[in-house]
Amino acid sequence: MREKFFLKWIEIDLKAISSNLNRVLAASRRSTKVMAVLKADAYGHGLIPVAREAVKAGVSYIGVLNLEEARNLRRAKINRSLCLMAPILPEMAEEVVKLKTSATVDHLDQIRALNAKASLSSPVSIHVDLDFGLGRWGISPRHLDLFIHHLKRFKKIKLEGLSAHIDYIPGKNAVEAEEKLRDFSRIAERLKKTYPGLLCHAANSSVFLDFPHWRMDLARIGNLIYGINAAKSRSFPLKNPWHFKTRIIHIRSISAGESVGYASAYVSPRNMKVATLLVGYSDGITMEPAERLIRLGSGFEYWGMMGKVRTPFIGGCGISHLLVDVSQVPRVKVGDVITLPVRRTAAHPQIPRVYVS
Repeated sequence: MREKFFLKWIEIDLKAISSNLNRVLAASRRSTKVMAVLKADAYGHGLIPVAREAVKAGVSYIGVLNLEEARNLRRAKINRSLCLMAPILPEMAEEVVKLKTSATVDHLDQIRALNAKASLSSPVSIHVDLDFGLGRWGISPRHLDLFIHHLKRFKKIKLEGLSAHIDYIPGKNAVEAEEKLRDFSRIAERLKKTYPGLLCHAANSSVFLDFPHWRMDLARIGNLIYGINAAKSRSFPLKNPWHFKTRIIHIRSISAGESVGYASAYVSPRNMKVATLLVGYSDGITMEPAERLIRLGSGFEYWGMMGKVRTPFIGGCGISHLLVDVSQVPRVKVGDVITLPVRRTAAHPQIPRVYVS
């Protein structure tokens, strides 16, 4: 076991990822394909290992954010259909064609560049993205007809999909999201009359669960693969594949009224047993992580776990050290392992990943 030599590591359970993928695929209608979203190094879980699980599970597409991710997947012999989920720059067109990826577009300059590098025998596939209020990229729906009119002039371009990312947050704007999804569906159905087989997609993980009637032709699933269910309105059991672990390197006892930390900022309210961990904000700790281990409220409160016992953070988090209260942990000793909350995409990429399968 390599982890016995580590002071900190991330344990990733590939069986849990596989289970979550199969759960999503089982919930999908036969008419709805699934795109496994693997951007940001598969949300920190590892691009290549998660891609292999996605292929084994049988997803139709893999979604990535940029050409570097697409290039790494092709080098790893991942031959599943890839989709670049962010609009490309025109100068990227040659490699898009070379890597045989689908490209997201929202401007005719991208189309011209792709058309110049593609061939009639092997046209490049595109997904036209519509902006329904998120404001990050995409064509305004009112400009789509003109865009499609110009698109028809480019003979080496294949319109494969029409996409949108609805600015939906579970529990906040469901009525607005329903209206936008309905509007997108109307536009999509109208365009399908000209382009039969067009893949229309606006469902991410939250839409997939909260608006199952709007899963349409393709669902882009990220969070659910990684055991994160932001939608509260539906029961959808998932397994957590991510565990950030570290070892205690020092333990000391402090008395009530004794101060610790920079500027003596923390004053102990009672006699306590305090453990030191060699992790800090350089590792992604306390960067507002989205984990069940954290209560988000006034002043943010964080804690780790030793078995079923909470180990609250004490004082501020340093760049590479952290103090935790282990007073309630029986027989605690140096070398014991604590599981910590950390935002997955904030975890430093050099922290060793240990894969369990």
